Amino acid sequence: MRTGQERILSEIAALGRSGGPLLVESPTGTGKTVATLAPLLEHAELAGHRVLYLVRTHAQEQQVLRECRAISHRSARPFLALGLAGRQSRCFLLEGLEGIGSATAEEHGKLCGDRKRATERGLSGEAMLLPPTDLPASSAVDLTDLDGCPYYARVLQTELEPLTERLSQKLPTNPELESYCREENLCPYELTKLLARRSRLLTAPYAFFFHPHVRTALLSWLGVGLDRLDLVVDEAHNLPEYLRELASVTLPRDAIRRAREELRGRGDIPFPDQGSASELLRTVEDVVDGLLAEFAPEEDGVLPPRVLEDRLLAELGGTSLRLESQLGALLQWGEVLRQERRQARQLPRSAVHSVALSLLAWPQMEPPEFVKVITREPRPALEAYAVDATRMAAPVAQCHLSVHLSGTLRPLEEYRDALGLPEEVRSLVLPSPFPPENRRLYYATDVTSRYEELSTDPEAIPRLARRLADILAKLPVRTAAFFPSFALLEAVLGGGLARALPAGAVIESRSARFEELWRAVEGFKQGPSGGVLLGVAGGRIAEGIDFPDDELEAVILVGIPFPKPTARREALRRHLDLTRGRGWEYTVTAPAQRAILQALGRLIRSENDRGIGIVLDHRAAQFASVLPGLAPLPDLAPVVRSFFGRRHPRSAGAPSRTHVTHNR
Repeated sequence: MRTGQERILSEIAALGRSGGPLLVESPTGTGKTVATLAPLLEHAELAGHRVLYLVRTHAQEQQVLRECRAISHRSARPFLALGLAGRQSRCFLLEGLEGIGSATAEEHGKLCGDRKRATERGLSGEAMLLPPTDLPASSAVDLTDLDGCPYYARVLQTELEPLTERLSQKLPTNPELESYCREENLCPYELTKLLARRSRLLTAPYAFFFHPHVRTALLSWLGVGLDRLDLVVDEAHNLPEYLRELASVTLPRDAIRRAREELRGRGDIPFPDQGSASELLRTVEDVVDGLLAEFAPEEDGVLPPRVLEDRLLAELGGTSLRLESQLGALLQWGEVLRQERRQARQLPRSAVHSVALSLLAWPQMEPPEFVKVITREPRPALEAYAVDATRMAAPVAQCHLSVHLSGTLRPLEEYRDALGLPEEVRSLVLPSPFPPENRRLYYATDVTSRYEELSTDPEAIPRLARRLADILAKLPVRTAAFFPSFALLEAVLGGGLARALPAGAVIESRSARFEELWRAVEGFKQGPSGGVLLGVAGGRIAEGIDFPDDELEAVILVGIPFPKPTARREALRRHLDLTRGRGWEYTVTAPAQRAILQALGRLIRSENDRGIGIVLDHRAAQFASVLPGLAPLPDLAPVVRSFFGRRHPRSAGAPSRTHVTHNR
């Protein structure tokens, strides 16, 4: 047992008896996952509770299920643990349908629900429904030729008792379960729902608990109320911003354009009082264009209160009640169109419906809970941004207990207040148990990723590229370089770094699918000792993926990952200044500190791990209090020889051989 694990075990065992929330900060690699799971699984068995382990990434979900497997194999009575995933990622029937990748969960759910009902009707008193022999594996599916779903039919015809026993012995990860279901022609999504009541633990993305409608469905699958749910939030430092995003409402400008096109294709809708639907949508688009020009001349801006409503009324005439009535008629027309498309076995989608719904909700989202902003990037849009996450977090307090885990949870007061947890919340902050001499930390004093310098000095990007290439050439070990953003990563690659990378370097992409990214990272881990991996601080690689032993021995942060200054962040800073008096710390300093610690935390995962961390930014000195031993970067060659011994340095390869994890 590692130092600190015993304290986690005892705290959570006591929490099982008393209930309530517990905040746990323990550095990456200290074994907090297994120390949390062991007492919770025992408590759940004795109390008849269910453990719901919420994760941010698929990689974390895999890790939790592997830990459960190890615990179960040492238990007197094996138990069932399963991983939940969205219907879209688990639907074998519709995976080849054109446009299904862009379908919302609601749209996919309606298509699925129709086929489930057809399947149930078809099975009433009839023989087994087998998958047709010509059902395509990956090509386009013509839904008009399909009644029901053969994969769901096989689930309904499966005896759950022997399958539960079999899966309890195996405890498959999500990919393993999906592979088994594909072999047996079973729907993994529906199978997991049916098996949920038999499971002691479920892992799931945050949305399964925090989205109100999904949470209601989940509790019915589990057969328990919130009072019998033991909740774990992993990588909990991400939760407040996730909840703000979940509560926000966005109306993209291109959605208004699509709604106008949809209307033109079906004919206009005259309103009884005055005007028509096409006139209303044209006015909305014109008003949004005007707001973009006035309040977001560059990237984004904060909108004055009620400016959208006032300008719409000024252009259209009439009253707020009349505008609301017209939007209601537009919403009803969009719902009719969705039902028509659903009956025609098409995606039940309507841009008119989504625009009307957003405009009807817009006036309800007012300060102090929301701030209205308008953006140009990543796309022109109106947004009612939720600066207050407490309403979305309220169900946490209704659970029997909740454990909030992270290697970088501090400042704890910020997290506590963001979720509306009680001021006297229990907390446990543990130091790293690993020998400090196993990690060397340095920072370069001659470069920076400071925005002002990058935007005014034409040599700033090439200078970063040369500095990084020079360091990579001197590190004969597997090395990851994390950038503050994809934009800077791409700029440094174009500034000369691409020519200096070794063959087979792995580059993270914002558009990469998880499976593709996972394969690339596994290839890096098993590849040559001098391999290079490029990613983004705060991204899927820099948080949540384990690199034990010599799978990663050097991490370079190419600049300080301060969050990008946006209208939303500025609004949040002002809100926190007014409510907590610590806006800058909570919205700028703390997120950067967490991203630094998460990225450097990939280095040391055990008592025997060794690694070097380097920050290419002179501003790293301001984080010295949380980076013990941080020192200016000396001549790297002798440091590498003394720390790693004599290994062959890497050599640059042809850029064309670089492995890029996206499809471009």
